[in-house]
Amino acid sequence: MRISYDNLLKTSTLTASYENANYPVENIYHRWQRKTFKATDVSTHISAILDDVTTITSIGIDYHNLVTCRVILYDYADAVIEDIANIIEGNCSFIYGTWVDVARVAFICTSITTVEIGTIFIGDSLYFPIQANQDIPLKSSDVVSVSSDRQTSGRKGSVTRAGTITIPLLTSAERKSIEEVFYEMGLIEPFFIDLWDNSHTDFEPVYGTFTSEISVTHLEEGDTISFSFEEAN
Repeated sequence: MRISYDNLLKTSTLTASYENANYPVENIYHRWQRKTFKATDVSTHISAILDDVTTITSIGIDYHNLVTCRVILYDYADAVIEDIANIIEGNCSFIYGTWVDVARVAFICTSITTVEIGTIFIGDSLYFPIQANQDIPLKSSDVVSVSSDRQTSGRKGSVTRAGTITIPLLTSAERKSIEEVFYEMGLIEPFFIDLWDNSHTDFEPVYGTFTSEISVTHLEEGDTISFSFEEAN
């Protein structure tokens, strides 16, 4: 299980080829995914110069129309650390690893139509070598009126994933790291949670917010925490 919440693009210097001036590249880190970056072509080259040399463990892209996205990581001397041919697996695609001394990241993106991207994430992620013991079920915001014979009418809403996540038997350091996410994000700022980071074909990472406090149960074997989470957009 992984949590990715501190997006380094917020403090990076960004440029993009074929940028549509009405949908600037800075939109790729805006917390509203539907505030998108758009290009005027079927391809674009996005460059992110980080504000400091750092270690990256999480790279992701969400809410997009891309066919491929090549990612190249560079060090402070502009030498290639790693060239990843394509990170696109689905609508929300994340890869994990440990890339040390990263100073710049390039994204070379292609689409069938003009490129549109809601979110790109690069940064560190919290890793827990356990799996959460539940899915995040689907929830509808439809407002429904029901007659006595079960005829329905009302206002159509949207369908998102929402539920309570329980993570058992954490160490004190692991519990505190999740509490730090809550301090940083509160109930407003969205982040990515990846319940099954080794099986994205079954369940992709989800982008959303805390919707409750974090509860903690202290046991001799470790700390069990639970919190409510709901998908954004």
